[in-house]
Formats: sequence, structure tokens, C-alpha cells
Amino acid sequence: MISKELSTTLGFAVREAKKRRHEYVCIEHLLYAILYNNSGKEIIESCGGSVENLNNVLEDFLSKNLETIPEGDEYVLQQTVGFQRVIQRAVNHARSAEKSEVSVSDMLASMFQEKDSYAVYFLNREGIVRFDVLNYISHDITNFPFRDRGGGLAKTEKEEKKKSSDFLEVFTIDLVKRASEGKIDPLIGRKLELERTIQVLCRRNKNNPVYVGDPGVGKTAMAEGLANKIYAGDVPDVLKDICIYSLDLGAILAGTKFRGDFEQRLKGVLSELKDKKHAILFIDEIHTVVGAGATSGGSMDASNILKPVLAA
Repeated sequence: MISKELSTTLGFAVREAKKRRHEYVCIEHLLYAILYNNSGKEIIESCGGSVENLNNVLEDFLSKNLETIPEGDEYVLQQTVGFQRVIQRAVNHARSAEKSEVSVSDMLASMFQEKDSYAVYFLNREGIVRFDVLNYISHDITNFPFRDRGGGLAKTEKEEKKKSSDFLEVFTIDLVKRASEGKIDPLIGRKLELERTIQVLCRRNKNNPVYVGDPGVGKTAMAEGLANKIYAGDVPDVLKDICIYSLDLGAILAGTKFRGDFEQRLKGVLSELKDKKHAILFIDEIHTVVGAGATSGGSMDASNILKPVLAA
């Protein structure tokens, strides 16, 4: 049996296709409808995605990429084969979980098996994968404990600004801001190393410097010294107005109880960094990222999550 909430969402998708005079109702219409459902919106945000970004790309896709039936022409709206498969999989998923009703979450999880669809491409681009959705369904795991879980699609500018800065505020330290507050001591005797760091950061590619040395030689102090130079404006133009965020790996690991908690928090930090035009992520004790957050028998850890970002 389909839940009342899902029935409303399916109806929304069909009405949207009719309103736009599309010949077929497809998976993208369904995902668009899910964005206007409170449960669907909550799942997407909890898995690290941006409802606003998805809404914008889907609006653009539905407006430009689907053929429109001319006004006045009679036609009968059809379902795509992919749309039918998603519904059937959602029903099977609910049955296998011994659920009495098929919910929006079942539909969203089933959508990921249509790997060649634009809907899945848009979800993956937001960093959302099927595992995240299943994890949420199983344990109600959210990306972030303080994330707003109410309201509709529309948010005020103030609420959006607050939401977008949560991960960085909690799990990182802005070193340039600390330098502006006079909380960082001057760096002495590391002029050549600091100049080399700036050279590497100014590269177009392979611009990720790594400090290697024994404990206590001043690797963290190098990052703080760079923050002081940026605050003083004593850097090339390309590095001016840059923020250096020092990642607190311990804070990300603290309180993670379920499989996937750590990955979702780290993805949240990386996602928000992508929205920053001028940002550097400094990972202190970087050797600890190998194996951090990994579970027994699993290969996914912090280093694997960071690989795509470092390669970009």
C-alpha cells in the first residue's frame, strides 16, 4: 500500500508533467516532486545535499531538455519505463523490509538503480549516494545534529546563511580570523619553507602542499604563519582574501555511533568548502586520515573521501 504522503508526491509529479505539457512523466519529475515533500527534503538535506541546488538544476532540466506538446494538441500522459521500474522497486523494497506502506524514502532509494538517469546524476553531484539514503532509512542518521528539519522548500536568506556555515563553524577553525584577532604568534626562521608553500598554492594543478617532519618541529606553526601573512596582505594577489580552515578531525569523529556518521560529517565540511570561493583546508596530523572513520571490513575512510577533492 502506498502511503498518503507518497500518493500526494506522485500526484504532484504527474500534475507537474501535465502543467509543462510533457509527453511523459519521468524520474526527474518524481525527484522534483520529492523536493516539495517534507520527508524527502529532510532526507536530502540529512544526506548532505542542497534542496535549493537540486531544485534549480531540475527546473532548468525540465524546462529545456524535455519535449513539450504544443498547446491545443490532445495527448495522453504516459509513464516512462524508468518511472514504472522505480515504483515497482520501491514496492519490493518496502515488502522486503516488512513495511506496511511504501514511503517517499523507499521511492528515493529505488531511484538510484536508474544509474543512467539525470535524476541520479544530479543526486550524485550533490554527494548523495544510495548508501546514504538507506542509512537514513535504517537508523534515521542525519548529516548534522543541528540541521533544521522543518519547513517547506523556501527559506529566508538568514536561515540559508546560518545553515551553510554550520559544518565549518563546528568542525573547523578559521586561522586567518584567529590571526586578525591577534591569537597567532609570529613565525620565525621558516621564511624559505613559507615561500615554497606559497609557490605551491599558487600553482594551477598539484597545489596541495604537505609538511613532513618530526613531532614538534613546527608543522602546524607553518599554517599559522601563512594565515598571518594572508591577514597582513603579504601574499600574491591570488592568495589575498583566502580563508584557511583547520580541520578538527577529532571533533568529526567524536559522537559518531552509526556506520556512515563520520563520512557524512566530512562530506558536509567538503561540500561547504566547495561553496566558498577562496578557501584552503588545513588538515593537521594528516597521517591520521588513513583509517579514520573506517569500519571493520570496510575500505572507506577519510583518505578515500578526500581523494576526489585533492584530484580536482
